[in-house]
Amino acid sequence: MFRALRLSTTAVPVRACIFELSRTAVLSKPSAASLLLQYGWQTDTGADGNQIRLYASKKKSGGGKKGAKADSHESDADSMEMTLDIDKTDEQMKHSIGRLASEFQAVRAGRANPAMLDHVKVLLKGGSASLSELAMIAVKDGHNLIVIPNDHDHLKAIDTSIRSAGLGLNPRIEKDAIIVPVPKSTKESREKLLKSLGAMAESARVHVRKHRQDAMKRLKDDAKSHMSKEDVNSWEKRIQTVTDKYTSKIEQLLSDKTREIKQS
Repeated sequence: MFRALRLSTTAVPVRACIFELSRTAVLSKPSAASLLLQYGWQTDTGADGNQIRLYASKKKSGGGKKGAKADSHESDADSMEMTLDIDKTDEQMKHSIGRLASEFQAVRAGRANPAMLDHVKVLLKGGSASLSELAMIAVKDGHNLIVIPNDHDHLKAIDTSIRSAGLGLNPRIEKDAIIVPVPKSTKESREKLLKSLGAMAESARVHVRKHRQDAMKRLKDDAKSHMSKEDVNSWEKRIQTVTDKYTSKIEQLLSDKTREIKQS
C-alpha cells in the first residue's frame, strides 16, 4: 500500500484517477503505475522504494509560434534530399570512357584481330544485334579474319554491316562464311582509321557533356528548394571537376591511339 501519493495540478482528470485508486484496497506499485499512465501521468518510484511521485506529461511548445516555425523548418530540411548524385554522374562518365577505350582497343592497323569487329552492329528486320552475338569471329591467317554466322540467313546482313562500320574493311562471302581481309597499313588506310578514331572520341565527349547537363539540371532543381548560393557554386565546381577529369582522359586516349596508328 502506498505511504504517499502526490498529484500536481493539470488538465488530466485527477478526480477520476483518485477514484480508480480508491476502488482497490491494495495496489501493487506496477499496477498503480499502469493505471496512472492511462491518465497521462508519468510515475517515478521514491527513494524509499514505496512512494510514488506523479508528474503531469507536458508537450514541448517549441517556444510558441516562433519555436513551432523553427521546428517546421528543421523538419523540412531533414526531409529534403538532393536529387543530384555526384557519384552517379562520375560513374556514368567513367562508363563512357570505358566504352571508348574498348572501341580504341579494337582498332588495329595492318593486323588481323577479332576485336576489330567487336562493336559492329548488324541491322536485322527485327532490330539490331552485335556481330559477336550472331557469328563466330576468328583469325584465318595474319591478314584475314573469318566470320561464320550462326544462321545462314544473316550472311548478307553481316557482310553489309562490316562494310559500313567505318573500319575500312571490304569483306567477301565465301560459301557459308565471310572472309574479312585486313589491308596492310598505308597512308590512306591510316588516315581513314584516324578519322574513325576522331568520330569515336567525339561520341564520348557528347556522352560526357550529356551527363554534365543532367547533373546541372538536377542541381538547379535542388537549388530552388533548400540550397544557398554558396552551396550551389560549390556543387557546380565539383560537377565541372568531374567533367574535366573525364574530358582529359578522352584526349589522352585519342592522343595515345593516334600515335600508335601513325607509327604502324
